[in-house]
Amino acid sequence: MKNGFKRLIYIFGAIIIFFLLIVLAFKIIGILNKKDQDEAIKQTQHYLAENYQDISYEIQDILSSTDFKHYGYFEHGVTVENTNTKDTFLVFYDKKMKRMEDSINIDQEEEHLEREITPQIEKFIKEHFGDTRYIYVSYDVAIGKPLVVVKFNENHSDLTQTDFDTFITYLKETIDLKHANVIVDYWTRDLSFNLEY
Repeated sequence: MKNGFKRLIYIFGAIIIFFLLIVLAFKIIGILNKKDQDEAIKQTQHYLAENYQDISYEIQDILSSTDFKHYGYFEHGVTVENTNTKDTFLVFYDKKMKRMEDSINIDQEEEHLEREITPQIEKFIKEHFGDTRYIYVSYDVAIGKPLVVVKFNENHSDLTQTDFDTFITYLKETIDLKHANVIVDYWTRDLSFNLEY
């Protein structure tokens, strides 16, 4: 009886210690998370002071990267409201690119690519190489630069390295696309060119 009671006390003691360890672990994680969030706010305020001096803003919320996957690789994104226009945008430190980013800049890049760059690329490709299966141009947040994909049908005549180099020169010098990841390949065929510059 006495041994059974001691065993029961040990079990309850172990359960209480286990419970306290869990509470302590959550407390430590909360403290570390708060420190990371405070650092994210501090970085955001510094970034806004350097890049958006003309707006009045208010910090709204802190999100984790799982909440906002469209905008690259970050742990904490800070939602900011422009108090004059009531528009909100996201500011974050992109760990992969090792720089601060914001959704306004990314959205403007995408809009510029869609409105200005894509029509010029489509025209050049059609005039110099003929019809394509598709042309895809977007701002790739994973690499921090535009992504240009040109895919030809499998029966299209072969492009050469010289053709590809001509296209790259056009992108860099004529339409001023200083940095990009360019992929040109064929539908269901093993011929492709790829350059990240």
